[in-house]
Amino acid sequence: MTVNGPISPDELGFTLMHEHLLTRFWHATHRFDLAGMPEDERYIVEELTALAATECRTLVDVTPVGINRDPAALRDLSRRTGIQVVMGCGWYRDSYYPATAEIDRRSVDSLADELITEIETGAQGSGVRPGIIGEIGTEKSWMSPTEERVHRAAARAAKRTGLAIMMHSFASEIGLWQLQVLSEEGVDPSRVIIGHADSYRVRSYHQALLDAGANIEFDTLMWYRPTLFEDALDLVCEYVQGGFREQVLVSMDTCKSEHLSRFGGAGLTGIQEKVIPGLRARGLSEADLAAIFVENPRRILTVTAKAVA
Repeated sequence: MTVNGPISPDELGFTLMHEHLLTRFWHATHRFDLAGMPEDERYIVEELTALAATECRTLVDVTPVGINRDPAALRDLSRRTGIQVVMGCGWYRDSYYPATAEIDRRSVDSLADELITEIETGAQGSGVRPGIIGEIGTEKSWMSPTEERVHRAAARAAKRTGLAIMMHSFASEIGLWQLQVLSEEGVDPSRVIIGHADSYRVRSYHQALLDAGANIEFDTLMWYRPTLFEDALDLVCEYVQGGFREQVLVSMDTCKSEHLSRFGGAGLTGIQEKVIPGLRARGLSEADLAAIFVENPRRILTVTAKAVA
């Protein structure tokens, strides 16, 4: 499901699974900076146009409610640049929950029903339907009661609609906790992406997630501790060549102005310009790269048969 409607899975092509085109982190009341993507969409169009000139065909925007998800604007950007966009849904983490969502006052089923309605009929009156749930996360290395409520709601919505779930799992072993909660709700681990795996580069953590059947995503390797970029590529190759090729994803998590090429960052083409050459140099085959950027995204984004509880 793209922002312009459903497409055949074979039409997805090369896909970036974790990006943000319109984030505004400073919308949260606790922030006093201006972190986020540029207000002027010309710079976003510039990046997407450059991306469209590569082999990339699809971008997954997992911007949640509360940090400027804008379904109509995503549809417009897709139509203007030719990049297929898949939109996410749900709520991010504690300090970014909009007060109007009243998450602390609602039941898990009430939250799940809201997600299901969006997925089936469109978000914010736009008619644009989400194609993935997420990103759903935690503020710290533990899960608060309200965050657990959101996780369980995401799980129930995933079961009802057949969509996969993208997790925000940053700099700790929180991904294991998240996977436990989702599994308790009956979600198949193969439909879960534990994002930001490279922000916590502990092999035992990665191995536990892989052994459980979840997908792990390296998506901050261009900007979080960039001096360890080469180390992140080593880990990707280690898991791909170690028998887990079908569970590894790589993306950029572009979400702030400084990540764009115009402002000195790697830009949306950083995968093509830096990551893929590095993976090839380490011995990954074209079949390996196709698995990471084409086949795995296609499998995960394909809507599965609905399993109504």
